[in-house]
Amino acid sequence: MRSFFMLILASILFACGQEGGKGAGEVKYYLAQAATSTISNSLILEVEGDFKPNFSVRGKGFTSSVEAGVSTAFQKQTELTAETFGEVAVEITLYQENGKPYLVDTLIWKSSGEVPPLPSPYFSEIVSADAYVYLVFPNKLLRGKNTTEVWLEGDLSESPEGHYETIPSDDQVLVKLSDADGMKTVRVKYRNIFGAHSALVTLMIEKKSVGPKECKAQPIASKTASGTIRTRIEAINEGPLYYKVTGDVDSPHDFVEFTDVIEEYIVLKGAEGSKRLTVQIKDQAGNVCPAIPLSIDYDRSYVPGKVTVLNDLLWTDSSQITLLPRYDQFTGDHIEMLITGGVIAGANTFHWIPYSESVPIDLSPTNGTRHVLVQFRRDQTPMLEVTTAIFLKPYVIIQGAGPPYQVIPGNILGTEKITLIGCLESYTNVSYQDVFPCSPTVSAGSFTIDVTYYLKDGTSLTRSATH
Repeated sequence: MRSFFMLILASILFACGQEGGKGAGEVKYYLAQAATSTISNSLILEVEGDFKPNFSVRGKGFTSSVEAGVSTAFQKQTELTAETFGEVAVEITLYQENGKPYLVDTLIWKSSGEVPPLPSPYFSEIVSADAYVYLVFPNKLLRGKNTTEVWLEGDLSESPEGHYETIPSDDQVLVKLSDADGMKTVRVKYRNIFGAHSALVTLMIEKKSVGPKECKAQPIASKTASGTIRTRIEAINEGPLYYKVTGDVDSPHDFVEFTDVIEEYIVLKGAEGSKRLTVQIKDQAGNVCPAIPLSIDYDRSYVPGKVTVLNDLLWTDSSQITLLPRYDQFTGDHIEMLITGGVIAGANTFHWIPYSESVPIDLSPTNGTRHVLVQFRRDQTPMLEVTTAIFLKPYVIIQGAGPPYQVIPGNILGTEKITLIGCLESYTNVSYQDVFPCSPTVSAGSFTIDVTYYLKDGTSLTRSATH
Protein backbone atom coordinates (compact mmCIF):
# COMPACT_ATOMS: atom_id res chain seq x y z
CA MET A 1 0.00 0.00 0.00
CA ARG A 2 1.45 3.41 -0.99
CA SER A 3 2.34 5.45 2.07
CA PHE A 4 0.87 8.91 2.22
CA PHE A 5 3.02 11.54 3.91
CA MET A 6 1.50 14.75 5.14
CA LEU A 7 4.36 17.16 5.71
CA ILE A 8 2.31 20.14 6.91
CA LEU A 9 -1.23 20.26 8.24
CA ALA A 10 -2.36 23.79 9.02
CA SER A 11 -5.76 24.64 10.36
CA ILE A 12 -6.69 28.22 9.96
CA LEU A 13 -10.07 29.56 11.00
CA PHE A 14 -10.99 32.76 9.28
CA ALA A 15 -14.10 34.94 8.77
CA CYS A 16 -15.02 36.57 5.52
CA GLY A 17 -15.50 40.37 5.04
CA GLN A 18 -18.08 42.78 6.35
CA GLU A 19 -20.91 41.24 4.41
CA GLY A 20 -20.58 37.90 6.23
CA GLY A 21 -22.43 36.05 3.55
CA LYS A 22 -19.85 33.26 3.33
CA GLY A 23 -18.99 30.59 5.91
CA ALA A 24 -15.70 30.19 7.73
CA GLY A 25 -13.56 27.16 6.74
CA GLU A 26 -10.54 25.01 7.62
CA VAL A 27 -7.71 24.94 5.10
CA LYS A 28 -5.27 22.01 4.75
CA TYR A 29 -2.21 22.08 2.52
CA TYR A 30 0.45 19.45 2.04
CA LEU A 31 2.66 17.70 -0.49
CA ALA A 32 1.30 14.49 -1.97
CA GLN A 33 4.64 12.93 -0.99
CA ALA A 34 7.24 14.39 1.32
CA ALA A 35 9.90 12.46 -0.60
CA THR A 36 9.78 11.03 -4.12
CA SER A 37 11.84 8.76 -6.34
CA THR A 38 11.05 10.99 -9.33
CA ILE A 39 11.24 14.75 -9.90
CA SER A 40 7.43 15.02 -9.93
CA ASN A 41 5.15 15.85 -7.01
CA SER A 42 1.86 17.58 -6.23
CA LEU A 43 0.74 20.31 -3.85
CA ILE A 44 -2.66 19.48 -2.37
CA LEU A 45 -5.14 22.09 -1.02
CA GLU A 46 -8.29 21.13 0.88
CA VAL A 47 -10.94 23.51 2.28
CA GLU A 48 -13.98 22.88 4.43
CA GLY A 49 -16.54 25.66 3.89
CA ASP A 50 -17.66 27.91 1.10
CA PHE A 51 -14.70 30.29 0.90
CA LYS A 52 -11.92 29.08 -1.41
CA PRO A 53 -8.84 31.27 -0.93
CA ASN A 54 -6.45 32.21 -3.69
CA PHE A 55 -2.92 30.90 -3.35
CA SER A 56 0.52 31.26 -4.87
CA VAL A 57 3.59 29.01 -5.08
CA ARG A 58 7.21 29.97 -5.54
CA GLY A 59 10.71 28.73 -4.83
CA LYS A 60 14.00 27.76 -6.47
CA GLY A 61 14.91 24.51 -8.18
CA PHE A 62 11.43 23.57 -9.38
CA THR A 63 8.59 24.68 -11.61
CA SER A 64 4.84 24.40 -11.02
CA SER A 65 1.69 24.21 -13.10
CA VAL A 66 0.79 27.76 -11.93
CA GLU A 67 2.76 30.97 -12.47
CA ALA A 68 5.34 31.39 -9.74
CA GLY A 69 4.47 33.97 -7.07
CA VAL A 70 1.18 35.01 -8.71
CA SER A 71 -2.11 34.82 -6.78
CA THR A 72 -4.07 32.05 -8.40
CA ALA A 73 -7.66 30.94 -7.93
CA PHE A 74 -8.10 27.99 -5.58
CA GLN A 75 -7.46 24.55 -7.08
CA LYS A 76 -7.13 21.26 -5.25
CA GLN A 77 -3.95 19.99 -6.95
CA THR A 78 -0.95 21.78 -8.36
CA GLU A 79 1.78 19.87 -10.18
CA LEU A 80 5.41 20.42 -9.20
CA THR A 81 8.51 19.43 -11.20
CA ALA A 82 12.01 19.63 -9.75
CA GLU A 83 14.92 20.61 -11.96
CA THR A 84 17.02 17.77 -10.51
CA PHE A 85 17.06 15.32 -7.63
CA GLY A 86 17.67 16.93 -4.29
CA GLU A 87 15.86 19.08 -1.76
CA VAL A 88 13.69 22.10 -2.57
CA ALA A 89 11.64 24.51 -0.46
CA VAL A 90 8.12 25.11 -1.74
CA GLU A 91 6.75 28.41 -0.43
CA ILE A 92 2.94 28.62 -0.36
CA THR A 93 0.91 31.78 0.32
CA LEU A 94 -2.84 31.93 1.04
CA TYR A 95 -4.79 35.16 0.37
CA GLN A 96 -7.86 36.84 1.89
CA GLU A 97 -10.73 38.03 -0.27
CA ASN A 98 -9.21 41.50 -0.30
CA GLY A 99 -6.08 40.05 -1.90
CA LYS A 100 -3.86 40.42 1.10
CA PRO A 101 -1.84 37.35 2.22
CA TYR A 102 -2.82 35.90 5.57
CA LEU A 103 -0.52 32.82 5.66
CA VAL A 104 2.94 32.11 4.28
CA ASP A 105 4.57 28.70 4.88
CA THR A 106 7.32 26.53 3.43
CA LEU A 107 7.09 22.82 2.61
CA ILE A 108 10.28 20.77 2.15
CA TRP A 109 10.34 18.27 -0.72
CA LYS A 110 13.12 15.71 -1.07
CA SER A 111 13.64 13.67 -4.21
CA SER A 112 16.22 11.08 -5.15
CA GLY A 113 16.90 8.37 -7.70
CA GLU A 114 18.34 6.21 -4.93
CA VAL A 115 17.24 2.56 -5.14
CA PRO A 116 17.35 0.36 -2.01
CA PRO A 117 19.91 -2.44 -2.07
CA LEU A 118 18.85 -6.05 -2.45
CA PRO A 119 17.81 -7.34 1.00
CA SER A 120 19.87 -10.07 2.65
CA PRO A 121 17.52 -11.14 5.45
CA TYR A 122 17.44 -14.39 7.38
CA PHE A 123 15.08 -16.05 9.81
CA SER A 124 16.03 -16.12 13.48
CA GLU A 125 15.46 -19.89 13.41
CA ILE A 126 16.27 -22.54 10.83
CA VAL A 127 13.06 -24.39 11.71
CA SER A 128 10.23 -22.94 13.78
CA ALA A 129 8.12 -24.91 16.24
CA ASP A 130 5.28 -22.38 16.07
CA ALA A 131 3.92 -19.75 13.70
CA TYR A 132 5.94 -16.84 15.07
CA VAL A 133 9.46 -16.17 13.84
CA TYR A 134 11.65 -13.10 13.48
CA LEU A 135 12.89 -11.95 10.10
CA VAL A 136 16.25 -10.27 10.62
CA PHE A 137 17.53 -7.52 8.31
CA PRO A 138 21.28 -7.06 8.85
CA ASN A 139 23.68 -4.58 7.22
CA LYS A 140 21.94 -1.41 8.37
CA LEU A 141 24.83 0.68 7.02
CA LEU A 142 24.54 -0.92 3.58
CA ARG A 143 20.77 -0.49 3.65
CA GLY A 144 21.12 3.22 4.40
CA LYS A 145 19.08 5.55 6.56
CA ASN A 146 16.56 6.24 3.78
CA THR A 147 15.43 2.61 3.52
CA THR A 148 12.82 2.31 6.24
CA GLU A 149 10.22 -0.22 5.11
CA VAL A 150 10.04 -3.83 4.03
CA TRP A 151 7.41 -5.59 1.92
CA LEU A 152 6.27 -9.04 3.11
CA GLU A 153 4.23 -11.55 1.10
CA GLY A 154 3.82 -15.32 0.93
CA ASP A 155 2.84 -18.03 3.40
CA LEU A 156 1.74 -15.64 6.13
CA SER A 157 -1.33 -15.88 8.34
CA GLU A 158 -2.05 -12.16 7.86
CA SER A 159 -2.02 -10.31 4.51
CA PRO A 160 -0.42 -13.13 2.51
CA GLU A 161 -0.96 -11.02 -0.63
CA GLY A 162 1.60 -8.58 0.75
CA HIS A 163 2.01 -5.50 2.93
CA TYR A 164 4.67 -3.03 4.04
CA GLU A 165 6.03 -2.84 7.57
CA THR A 166 8.38 -0.32 9.11
CA ILE A 167 11.76 -1.85 9.95
CA PRO A 168 12.17 -1.65 13.76
CA SER A 169 15.27 -0.17 15.35
CA ASP A 170 16.54 -3.66 16.21
CA ASP A 171 16.22 -4.74 12.55
CA GLN A 172 13.90 -7.64 13.42
CA VAL A 173 10.38 -7.96 12.03
CA LEU A 174 8.10 -10.47 13.76
CA VAL A 175 6.08 -12.45 11.22
CA LYS A 176 3.35 -15.02 11.72
CA LEU A 177 3.47 -17.96 9.34
CA SER A 178 0.40 -19.73 8.00
CA ASP A 179 -1.01 -22.46 10.21
CA ALA A 180 -0.14 -25.79 8.58
CA ASP A 181 3.23 -27.45 9.15
CA GLY A 182 5.62 -27.64 6.22
CA MET A 183 7.95 -25.47 4.17
CA LYS A 184 6.96 -21.80 4.08
CA THR A 185 7.95 -19.26 1.43
CA VAL A 186 8.19 -15.55 2.22
CA ARG A 187 9.20 -12.86 -0.29
CA VAL A 188 10.58 -9.51 0.81
CA LYS A 189 11.78 -6.24 -0.70
CA TYR A 190 12.92 -2.88 0.65
CA ARG A 191 11.25 0.50 0.11
CA ASN A 192 12.91 3.81 0.88
CA ILE A 193 11.41 7.15 1.86
CA PHE A 194 11.38 8.20 -1.81
CA GLY A 195 9.06 5.33 -2.72
CA ALA A 196 11.65 3.31 -4.64
CA HIS A 197 11.88 -0.38 -3.87
CA SER A 198 14.37 -3.18 -4.39
CA ALA A 199 13.86 -6.46 -6.19
CA LEU A 200 12.09 -9.28 -4.36
CA VAL A 201 14.10 -11.80 -2.38
CA THR A 202 12.66 -15.25 -1.55
CA LEU A 203 13.26 -17.01 1.76
CA MET A 204 12.11 -20.40 2.98
CA ILE A 205 11.61 -21.78 6.47
CA GLU A 206 10.07 -24.98 7.80
CA LYS A 207 7.29 -24.84 10.36
CA LYS A 208 7.42 -28.02 12.44
CA SER A 209 5.17 -28.30 15.48
CA VAL A 210 5.48 -32.08 15.91
CA GLY A 211 8.56 -33.19 17.84
CA PRO A 212 10.69 -36.35 17.66
CA LYS A 213 9.09 -39.71 18.44
CA GLU A 214 10.32 -42.82 20.26
CA CYS A 215 13.11 -40.95 22.01
CA LYS A 216 15.43 -43.36 23.81
CA ALA A 217 18.65 -43.28 25.78
CA GLN A 218 19.90 -46.80 26.51
CA PRO A 219 23.06 -47.47 28.50
CA ILE A 220 24.82 -50.69 27.59
CA ALA A 221 24.40 -51.79 31.22
CA SER A 222 23.24 -50.40 34.53
CA LYS A 223 26.77 -50.71 35.94
CA THR A 224 30.26 -49.81 34.87
CA ALA A 225 33.70 -50.55 36.28
CA SER A 226 35.54 -47.89 34.29
CA GLY A 227 33.65 -44.72 35.22
CA THR A 228 32.51 -44.46 31.61
CA ILE A 229 29.20 -45.78 30.32
CA ARG A 230 28.56 -46.43 26.63
CA THR A 231 25.08 -45.09 25.85
CA ARG A 232 22.99 -45.32 22.68
CA ILE A 233 20.75 -42.30 22.04
CA GLU A 234 18.10 -42.40 19.33
CA ALA A 235 14.80 -40.97 18.10
CA ILE A 236 12.60 -40.93 15.01
CA ASN A 237 12.48 -37.55 13.32
CA GLU A 238 12.53 -35.89 9.92
CA GLY A 239 15.62 -33.75 10.04
CA PRO A 240 18.52 -33.25 12.46
CA LEU A 241 18.32 -34.17 16.12
CA TYR A 242 20.20 -32.79 19.12
CA TYR A 243 21.01 -34.27 22.53
CA LYS A 244 22.77 -33.35 25.73
CA VAL A 245 23.49 -35.19 28.98
CA THR A 246 23.34 -33.49 32.36
CA GLY A 247 23.65 -34.66 35.95
CA ASP A 248 26.59 -36.62 37.37
CA VAL A 249 28.75 -36.21 34.28
CA ASP A 250 32.39 -35.17 34.28
CA SER A 251 32.19 -32.68 31.40
CA PRO A 252 28.68 -31.40 30.62
CA HIS A 253 28.25 -30.04 27.09
CA ASP A 254 25.59 -28.21 25.12
CA PHE A 255 23.37 -29.94 22.58
CA VAL A 256 25.19 -32.10 20.03
CA GLU A 257 23.71 -32.74 16.58
CA PHE A 258 23.04 -36.28 15.35
CA THR A 259 20.83 -38.17 12.93
CA ASP A 260 18.62 -41.11 13.97
CA VAL A 261 21.06 -42.73 16.43
CA ILE A 262 24.36 -41.93 18.13
CA GLU A 263 26.53 -43.52 20.79
CA GLU A 264 28.39 -41.59 23.46
CA TYR A 265 30.83 -42.75 26.10
CA ILE A 266 29.56 -40.71 29.03
CA VAL A 267 32.27 -40.00 31.61
CA LEU A 268 30.79 -40.11 35.10
CA LYS A 269 31.69 -37.57 37.74
CA GLY A 270 33.42 -38.37 41.01
CA ALA A 271 34.15 -41.57 42.89
CA GLU A 272 32.29 -44.87 42.85
CA GLY A 273 28.61 -44.91 43.66
CA SER A 274 25.20 -44.36 42.12
CA LYS A 275 25.12 -41.72 39.39
CA ARG A 276 22.00 -39.99 38.12
CA LEU A 277 21.91 -38.66 34.58
CA THR A 278 19.34 -36.90 32.41
CA VAL A 279 19.32 -37.15 28.63
CA GLN A 280 17.44 -34.52 26.63
CA ILE A 281 16.61 -34.86 22.93
CA LYS A 282 15.16 -32.15 20.69
CA ASP A 283 14.71 -31.37 17.02
CA GLN A 284 15.92 -28.39 15.03
CA ALA A 285 12.72 -26.48 15.79
CA GLY A 286 13.24 -26.83 19.53
CA ASN A 287 10.53 -29.45 20.08
CA VAL A 288 11.82 -31.50 23.02
CA CYS A 289 11.17 -35.08 24.08
CA PRO A 290 10.36 -35.79 27.72
CA ALA A 291 13.59 -35.89 29.73
CA ILE A 292 15.04 -39.40 30.01
CA PRO A 293 16.45 -40.23 33.48
CA LEU A 294 19.25 -42.79 33.83
CA SER A 295 20.75 -44.36 36.94
CA ILE A 296 24.21 -45.92 36.63
CA ASP A 297 26.21 -47.67 39.35
CA TYR A 298 29.93 -46.94 39.18
CA ASP A 299 31.45 -50.11 40.71
CA ARG A 300 35.06 -51.04 39.98
CA SER A 301 34.32 -54.69 40.79
CA TYR A 302 31.73 -54.99 38.05
CA VAL A 303 32.55 -57.35 35.16
CA PRO A 304 30.66 -56.69 31.89
CA GLY A 305 30.56 -60.36 30.90
CA LYS A 306 30.33 -63.86 32.32
CA VAL A 307 29.83 -67.49 31.41
CA THR A 308 27.78 -70.13 33.23
CA VAL A 309 26.69 -73.70 32.58
CA LEU A 310 23.12 -74.48 31.59
CA ASN A 311 21.00 -75.11 34.70
CA ASP A 312 23.91 -73.77 36.81
CA LEU A 313 25.34 -77.27 37.09
CA LEU A 314 28.16 -77.72 39.58
CA TRP A 315 28.94 -81.23 38.39
CA THR A 316 28.05 -83.58 35.56
CA ASP A 317 28.54 -87.19 34.60
CA SER A 318 28.35 -86.28 30.91
CA SER A 319 31.20 -84.61 29.07
CA GLN A 320 28.69 -82.76 26.90
CA ILE A 321 27.47 -79.50 28.45
CA THR A 322 25.98 -76.21 27.25
CA LEU A 323 27.66 -72.91 28.04
CA LEU A 324 25.65 -69.71 28.54
CA PRO A 325 27.92 -66.75 27.71
CA ARG A 326 26.80 -63.18 28.46
CA TYR A 327 28.45 -59.96 27.35
CA ASP A 328 27.17 -56.36 27.61
CA GLN A 329 26.44 -55.19 24.08
CA PHE A 330 24.07 -53.33 21.81
CA THR A 331 22.09 -54.74 18.93
CA GLY A 332 24.32 -54.53 15.90
CA ASP A 333 27.60 -54.98 17.78
CA HIS A 334 29.96 -57.47 16.11
CA ILE A 335 30.92 -59.71 19.04
CA GLU A 336 32.94 -62.93 18.75
CA MET A 337 34.01 -65.56 21.30
CA LEU A 338 36.99 -67.85 21.77
CA ILE A 339 36.34 -70.89 24.02
CA THR A 340 39.37 -72.71 25.43
CA GLY A 341 40.43 -74.53 28.61
CA GLY A 342 39.40 -78.02 29.67
CA VAL A 343 37.49 -78.71 26.50
CA ILE A 344 37.92 -80.88 23.42
CA ALA A 345 38.66 -79.14 20.12
CA GLY A 346 35.50 -78.91 18.05
CA ALA A 347 33.22 -76.67 16.02
CA ASN A 348 32.81 -74.21 18.90
CA THR A 349 36.21 -74.34 20.59
CA PHE A 350 39.78 -73.12 20.03
CA HIS A 351 38.81 -70.64 17.29
CA TRP A 352 36.74 -67.44 17.11
CA ILE A 353 33.01 -67.98 16.64
CA PRO A 354 30.08 -65.54 16.45
CA TYR A 355 28.62 -64.52 19.79
CA SER A 356 25.88 -66.82 21.01
CA GLU A 357 24.13 -67.08 24.33
CA SER A 358 24.00 -70.89 24.15
CA VAL A 359 26.99 -72.95 23.01
CA PRO A 360 27.31 -76.79 23.29
CA ILE A 361 30.83 -78.08 23.99
CA ASP A 362 32.60 -81.32 25.02
CA LEU A 363 34.71 -81.34 28.17
CA SER A 364 38.06 -83.08 28.14
CA PRO A 365 37.39 -86.61 29.50
CA THR A 366 39.60 -86.61 32.62
CA ASN A 367 37.59 -86.82 35.83
CA GLY A 368 37.76 -83.73 37.99
CA THR A 369 37.31 -79.99 37.73
CA ARG A 370 37.16 -78.62 34.19
CA HIS A 371 37.89 -74.90 33.78
CA VAL A 372 36.39 -73.33 30.67
CA LEU A 373 37.65 -69.95 29.43
CA VAL A 374 35.68 -67.60 27.17
CA GLN A 375 37.30 -64.55 25.59
CA PHE A 376 35.16 -61.84 23.94
CA ARG A 377 36.19 -59.40 21.25
CA ARG A 378 34.32 -56.59 19.47
CA ASP A 379 35.27 -55.59 15.96
CA GLN A 380 38.48 -57.64 16.23
CA THR A 381 39.47 -55.88 19.47
CA PRO A 382 39.89 -58.18 22.52
CA MET A 383 37.62 -56.97 25.31
CA LEU A 384 37.32 -59.44 28.19
CA GLU A 385 38.06 -63.00 29.35
CA VAL A 386 35.82 -64.88 31.80
CA THR A 387 35.85 -68.41 33.16
CA THR A 388 33.62 -71.02 34.72
CA ALA A 389 34.24 -74.46 36.23
CA ILE A 390 32.34 -77.73 36.47
CA PHE A 391 33.28 -81.04 38.06
CA LEU A 392 33.21 -83.97 35.63
CA LYS A 393 32.21 -87.37 37.02
CA PRO A 394 32.48 -86.95 40.80
CA TYR A 395 34.46 -89.77 42.42
CA VAL A 396 35.67 -91.20 45.74
CA ILE A 397 39.10 -92.89 46.02
CA ILE A 398 40.25 -95.17 48.86
CA GLN A 399 43.98 -95.60 49.29
CA GLY A 400 46.12 -97.54 51.75
CA ALA A 401 47.08 -101.11 52.74
CA GLY A 402 45.38 -101.10 56.09
CA PRO A 403 43.52 -98.97 58.56
CA PRO A 404 43.42 -96.15 58.76
CA TYR A 405 42.83 -95.91 55.03
CA GLN A 406 42.80 -92.61 53.15
CA VAL A 407 39.47 -91.56 51.65
CA ILE A 408 39.94 -88.92 48.94
CA PRO A 409 36.67 -87.28 47.77
CA GLY A 410 36.49 -85.24 44.59
CA ASN A 411 36.74 -81.51 45.19
CA ILE A 412 33.44 -80.34 43.73
CA LEU A 413 33.32 -76.55 43.63
CA GLY A 414 30.36 -75.37 45.64
CA THR A 415 30.62 -78.09 48.28
CA GLU A 416 29.54 -76.68 51.61
CA LYS A 417 29.54 -79.81 53.81
CA ILE A 418 30.41 -83.46 53.41
CA THR A 419 29.38 -86.68 55.22
CA LEU A 420 31.26 -90.02 55.17
CA ILE A 421 29.48 -93.27 56.06
CA GLY A 422 31.41 -96.49 56.69
CA CYS A 423 34.21 -95.19 58.90
CA LEU A 424 34.56 -95.53 62.64
CA GLU A 425 35.57 -91.89 62.64
CA SER A 426 32.67 -89.45 62.67
CA TYR A 427 32.43 -87.30 59.58
CA THR A 428 28.94 -85.84 59.54
CA ASN A 429 28.34 -82.48 57.88
CA VAL A 430 31.99 -81.54 58.06
CA SER A 431 33.93 -79.17 55.85
CA TYR A 432 35.63 -80.55 52.79
CA GLN A 433 39.24 -81.68 53.11
CA ASP A 434 41.52 -83.40 50.64
CA VAL A 435 41.99 -86.61 52.70
CA PHE A 436 39.89 -88.22 55.41
CA PRO A 437 41.58 -90.94 57.58
CA CYS A 438 39.14 -93.84 57.78
CA SER A 439 38.96 -97.00 59.85
CA PRO A 440 36.31 -99.22 58.26
CA THR A 441 33.38 -100.31 60.38
CA VAL A 442 33.98 -103.90 59.20
CA SER A 443 36.96 -105.74 60.63
CA ALA A 444 37.83 -107.88 57.61
CA GLY A 445 37.16 -108.22 53.90
CA SER A 446 36.06 -105.56 51.51
CA PHE A 447 34.28 -102.45 52.66
CA THR A 448 32.40 -99.57 51.10
CA ILE A 449 32.55 -95.90 51.95
CA ASP A 450 29.66 -93.61 50.99
CA VAL A 451 30.42 -89.89 50.58
CA THR A 452 27.56 -87.37 50.42
CA TYR A 453 28.27 -83.85 49.16
CA TYR A 454 25.97 -81.02 50.25
CA LEU A 455 26.24 -78.32 47.59
CA LYS A 456 25.63 -74.57 47.71
CA ASP A 457 22.68 -74.86 45.32
CA GLY A 458 20.80 -76.87 47.96
CA THR A 459 21.27 -80.23 46.28
CA SER A 460 23.23 -83.23 47.47
CA LEU A 461 25.19 -85.96 45.73
CA THR A 462 26.34 -89.35 47.01
CA ARG A 463 29.26 -91.29 45.57
CA SER A 464 30.69 -94.60 46.86
CA ALA A 465 33.96 -96.48 46.69
CA THR A 466 34.72 -100.12 47.64
CA HIS A 467 38.11 -101.37 48.77
